[in-house]
Amino acid sequence: MRRPLSGYGPLVQRLQTHAEADPFHPPSRQASVEDEFEDKSALAKGGRFVAQYTELAAQILGSQPTVFEDMEKAENASGCSQWAPFHNEEEWELARFLMKNVGQTKIDDFLKLSLVRQSGVGFANARAFLKYVDSLRTGPAWTCEMIDVVGDVVAEDGSTRWEQLELWRRDPVECVMELIGNPAFRDAMAYVPERAYADSEGKNRIYDEMWTADWWWDVQGKLPAGATVAPVILSSDKTSLSVFSGDKKAWPVYLTIGNISKDIRRQVSSHATILIGYLPVSKLECFEKKTRSLAGYRLFHHAMSLLLRPLVDAGRNGKVMVCADGCLRRVHPILAAYVADFPEQCLVACNKESRCPRCLVQSNNMADTLKTLHRKHRNGRSRKFDDEGLRAVYEPFWKDLPFTNIFACITPDILHQLHKGVFHDHLLQWCVNIVGEKEVDARFRAMSRYPGLRHFGKGISTVSQWTGTEHKEMQRVFVGLLSGAVDDRVLVVCQQHTDSSLKAMEDNLKTFHDDKHVLIDLRIREDFNVPKIHSLRHYMSSIRALGSADGYNTEYPERLHIDYAKDAYRASNKRDYVEQMALWLQRQEAIHHKSAYLAWRRGSVDDNSSDLHEASSVSEPGEQPGNTQGQPGDVASSTAAQQLSGKLSIYWRRPCSKQSTRPAGQGPLQGHKILLTLD
Repeated sequence: MRRPLSGYGPLVQRLQTHAEADPFHPPSRQASVEDEFEDKSALAKGGRFVAQYTELAAQILGSQPTVFEDMEKAENASGCSQWAPFHNEEEWELARFLMKNVGQTKIDDFLKLSLVRQSGVGFANARAFLKYVDSLRTGPAWTCEMIDVVGDVVAEDGSTRWEQLELWRRDPVECVMELIGNPAFRDAMAYVPERAYADSEGKNRIYDEMWTADWWWDVQGKLPAGATVAPVILSSDKTSLSVFSGDKKAWPVYLTIGNISKDIRRQVSSHATILIGYLPVSKLECFEKKTRSLAGYRLFHHAMSLLLRPLVDAGRNGKVMVCADGCLRRVHPILAAYVADFPEQCLVACNKESRCPRCLVQSNNMADTLKTLHRKHRNGRSRKFDDEGLRAVYEPFWKDLPFTNIFACITPDILHQLHKGVFHDHLLQWCVNIVGEKEVDARFRAMSRYPGLRHFGKGISTVSQWTGTEHKEMQRVFVGLLSGAVDDRVLVVCQQHTDSSLKAMEDNLKTFHDDKHVLIDLRIREDFNVPKIHSLRHYMSSIRALGSADGYNTEYPERLHIDYAKDAYRASNKRDYVEQMALWLQRQEAIHHKSAYLAWRRGSVDDNSSDLHEASSVSEPGEQPGNTQGQPGDVASSTAAQQLSGKLSIYWRRPCSKQSTRPAGQGPLQGHKILLTLD
């Protein structure tokens, strides 16, 4: 229901015909088809009318130089050139090329060439080259914490088996500071919520960016006057690292903030998303098979609680940060959205996969769920616990996060629920069963060619594996292609992004549920107990609360796996690979940060910059640890120097009670121990 306009600021018209150009990432000239739908007819009538938040928000506490301005000032004070620590632009460009495209062994071979030695390059081998890279400024430091997992399997000597696992993490508050203070995002950053309308009367609300939706507006009213909200968007997904053989996996966790425009957040090359941790991955063989699944749930929540612990105090009390415009504001980083596929959504919400993670409790109230879990823990059984299909995770990671309702944080999964789920697995198969495979292929082949639309010259039945991009290309022509081939009652078209289009979506979804018996009458389906279809009922509320669903697509985190997991793993020697992955990524970030700074110095686009996907420095087969990027010895040899602010930093956190097998020279720090008992 639309909210009254009382208490809002005056409606100010903003004509918006297209997204503003990003000076650091110019639009491609290649013909393409937009992924999102907007109610352009409504916008064309009157443009965009905005009601500003009238209370005091995002109060400026002062000013301070941005990180790039500090770097420039330090260069001027020391008399160094902008290319430092490299001698000149040519040496810097060579270093950037080597770091992004060449493995360490090949770097040694390249630098030994007489032509290179005669050119006067300042580094003679890979080790000297990496010292140059390690002296560059990079992002927040990595920390490794050891988690002792005590199982329920009894060994032959009568002792209980246990495992020691690694949690690699960064401080999420420092990552928020890095993003909100990045001068490259200055023109794509928002600090105050607003409400946008497609008409001057304020009757047709627009939902696109996060600051135009309800969640930010509501949370702003709960914070002290002048506070700045930083909506934290998390995403996580376990992914395989081994190719063809092996069982190596990684579990990266990514963070971005809703202050940055979704058009920028979705660009991998913008580096608007930061990897904040690798969760421990284990088969948990110290547990019996019947208890292993629950132990995995508890391990995930314990690791996430360690990872997100700094957000508790910062979200409640705020922290003064330098923003991208050089102003000081008290920022409250608050978890607003969690992007994940359905199994991981259930993992986050502590419910079984046979239940919906958004509506598993009647009131959708996080406090009620915590009470149910505590009652189960205290009494051993609870009827409400069983009715709601909960898992016995008594300390979920979100229980102390301020102003957070984890169930409302779970966002629509467009990739798996719509593209691969409702469309490919259900709607497409229903229509093929009605029309016939040959007829569908014939219609795809007969479709006329048009710029920006894909022509399926061989039909679709011969394709065994589809990507999200191919699903979207098929959807753009699917309704028109089947028009007249199936019963008119089968086809439904939904629109999004305004009050009127969301109402149309609700009406169309209701029409589908009212008439879905047609598919049962045609013997296409026996029932509609389909979780992915059920999830559609939550799309409207998510869009109203958090903005358009294209800003929370799981397709983007899966794309990040290539850069932050798979490429990083290939750059390791496959032993203690997570540590080497973290160090490799730090070095890639250092190169990107230097490139962004130089582009800022020039005040123009660095046409030669490229994203992490181009980085493919792969270790050679059989390469030894001492000859590999990310080698622990390299870290240990310069621990004291690396503790300087802004330098490459990886610190070990060891358990207090167990003998560590890690390299000497890195002092013992406080550790954490988890006892996964199943009482």
